[in-house]
Amino acid sequence: MTRTLLLASNIGLRAYASTAKQQPPLLLAQRGDVEYCRQLVQRHDHDNYLVSLFSPRLAREAVWGIRALNIELVRVGESTTNTAAAQMRFAYWNESVKSLYTDHPTQTPIVRCVHDAVQRFAISKTWLRRLVSEREKMLASPTFETVADVEKYGEHAYACLIHPHLEALGVRDMHADNAARAIGVATAIVNFTRSLPLLLAQGRCDMPKDLIAKHHVDLNDLYHSPRSTPELQAAVYEFATKGYTRLCGVAEIYVPNSPRAGFPALMAAVPAKEWLERLEQADFNVFDRRLQQRTLRVLWRLWLANRRGLGWIRRTSTSRPKH
Repeated sequence: MTRTLLLASNIGLRAYASTAKQQPPLLLAQRGDVEYCRQLVQRHDHDNYLVSLFSPRLAREAVWGIRALNIELVRVGESTTNTAAAQMRFAYWNESVKSLYTDHPTQTPIVRCVHDAVQRFAISKTWLRRLVSEREKMLASPTFETVADVEKYGEHAYACLIHPHLEALGVRDMHADNAARAIGVATAIVNFTRSLPLLLAQGRCDMPKDLIAKHHVDLNDLYHSPRSTPELQAAVYEFATKGYTRLCGVAEIYVPNSPRAGFPALMAAVPAKEWLERLEQADFNVFDRRLQQRTLRVLWRLWLANRRGLGWIRRTSTSRPKH
């Protein structure tokens, strides 16, 4: 049995105007700083490291710096059990982001690389400040009540990694912005679903509470014995479908109307789609070990998208989990 994925057609458009001004670059990063960021992203955000390889060199280096910053922010929440200590770390990063727009940024490899990205491409302060603030909010409120809450978080915390990539490619465009937000939502859903086995073993769950309740998922039972159940598979199916639908919107509406120069940034949709496809093949069982393995198919799909576009994302249905 299949369900049809209906694409929303009432997505509003907004006027977009760029106020960014190019400034003579004051560059501080050394090759060692760039290499540090590159290795950090390659190890901890491998899919998006592959995405970055399809961008020109300077844009690619800007992406490495910004995604390395994101990795450090994620680490604050994951490695610090003391809330006060975590808040101090976030305060440090808030000040570091402010310093990016001065001639005297905080002297760390990541900040120097992001500073150079700001100097070269006039990266908007909004995206970098939001990157810190959204990660900090997760520290205070790590659970989501509804799917809409997850979607909002994805539009902020994950899309703000794609917007600077677009700016580094010289693109400030309404349709590309809408694509970035949709990809951000899909990426949040993928990441929350992908991490379920680990989080359940830790007594946590990032899936929205409304889906958990709707499908009668017994979290207490899963915390005690993490495993796939029919109820969890049904919840995962519905959650994944939300992300898949957003990716269809990217392929069918936004990318065809976006500047071609921004396409390397929008290729962040490819790893998300590839993982959702593998999740479907695993019958929405997030504990299937194949889902935790890296696959060369991501690189192949990226190459294919670079050659042919994102049209391969278009499909009209996906299978429900078998019970």
